[in-house]
Amino acid sequence: MAYTEKKASSPEKESLSVIIPCLNEEPVVRRTVEEVLDHADALPMSLEVVVIDDGSVDGTRAVMERLCAEDARVRMIAHDENRGLGRCVTEAYDTIEDGTWVTVFPGDSEFVFAESIDNLLAARHGHDVVLGYLYNSVVRKLGRRVASETFLKLTKTLYGFRWRALNGMKLYRVEAFKGVHTVSGGHAYVAELLAKAQLRCPELRITEAPFISRGRSVGNSHAIKPRSVLRAVHETYRGARDVERYREEMVARYQEDLAKGEQRKSFFPPPTGE
Repeated sequence: MAYTEKKASSPEKESLSVIIPCLNEEPVVRRTVEEVLDHADALPMSLEVVVIDDGSVDGTRAVMERLCAEDARVRMIAHDENRGLGRCVTEAYDTIEDGTWVTVFPGDSEFVFAESIDNLLAARHGHDVVLGYLYNSVVRKLGRRVASETFLKLTKTLYGFRWRALNGMKLYRVEAFKGVHTVSGGHAYVAELLAKAQLRCPELRITEAPFISRGRSVGNSHAIKPRSVLRAVHETYRGARDVERYREEMVARYQEDLAKGEQRKSFFPPPTGE
């Protein structure tokens, strides 16, 4: 993995890192990055854009390199081989300063950045994670909606989650997930990441807010293809099994702390009531 020098966040002002993972997104990656940068002045915090080339075989990396040269707010992480969505996103956390807010914005420009990030940021006060739910699901084809709902029900059954959605745009303090290892791949990594983050920090403050989609502008989603569905189910069960192991590890750690008379320290400051 090769990445540019890590940028420090200002202790006086909040900052936002927008991670844009891409695999063969040459036709749209520039438009996606420019959409984020165009909204920078309206944000209540400083901005950096982290573009990730996850082993693309087209001209995606060359476009990213030009974007980095054109704007100092853009930096790149490049993988020579495809590592998968979950791994390339979670590894990027190590390059981001604690205290930074993070969102993942798809390289295919499917979501509307300005309205979506504004909704998420408005809900951040007193919370550590803001999970996005799709406000205008009608933009997605019936097959994809059915597949998404089925996958969500499976995941909620396995983990006991109560939220309206797991995959999609979200906002969180990087400390919420930094250092959490996931074994599942694809979009299944999100549920595993959330479960382990809650087990590591039970007081994690989570809320929800809507994000908006314009639909895919290039190509079609591969999520509803039979092979993709089977892979997603397999990865979901794989992640759930590892969460069971992790739960036992965390329970044992809590018991050790109690035996020693030690009190766990929270990763986050108390709610501000803003």
